[in-house]
Amino acid sequence: MHIIVGLGNPGKEYVGTRHNVGFDFLDQLARHPRLNPVGQQLKFSANRKFQAEIAETEVAGEKYILTRPQTFMNLSGKAVSQIVNFYKISPEDLLIVCDDLDLPLGMCRIRFSGSSGGHKGLGSVISALDTDQIKRLRIGIADKKIGAVQIEHPYEKPEAKKFVLEKFTSREKPVIEKMISKVVDIIVDCMTKKHKLAATTFEINY
Repeated sequence: MHIIVGLGNPGKEYVGTRHNVGFDFLDQLARHPRLNPVGQQLKFSANRKFQAEIAETEVAGEKYILTRPQTFMNLSGKAVSQIVNFYKISPEDLLIVCDDLDLPLGMCRIRFSGSSGGHKGLGSVISALDTDQIKRLRIGIADKKIGAVQIEHPYEKPEAKKFVLEKFTSREKPVIEKMISKVVDIIVDCMTKKHKLAATTFEINY
């Protein structure tokens, strides 16, 4: 069993914002034709026990649970730990998808461990599971350097807290959509062909 978690904030006001690319990723993943029989489509449903919206599917003999925590970003670990503990899965079978303010738009990074980099949602998951040995797929959202304040973690900058809750501009939107589409294809290949996910950094041309 595998759990893929997209981080974001629930509510219509957050749809299309930079901080919600994890939700956007899961939406595209759930619609991917290779994960859906003809005439059917994966649908998310609310699960109060997990405080999340989930969609379940089986691919190449493996069960996958797609999860969108509904606890708001900074408490993502609460929902993730509940579903991980319920299904008794190992952290190595978990993939977290989130935004990255340190990566430029059009770039993505896959890592298997490490700190949160100041990302509150990822930090909450690491804290709740008491391990940083968690696969994470971080999608770049910053088309420019955010703020002039010299702070170690970019998410702590006053400008950043406002920036991540803004929607992508009309120029940025097709770039992030292309980026998410590319990443979804990579994950679907891993699911359907049983390829191992590799730690890597890649980018798209735009």
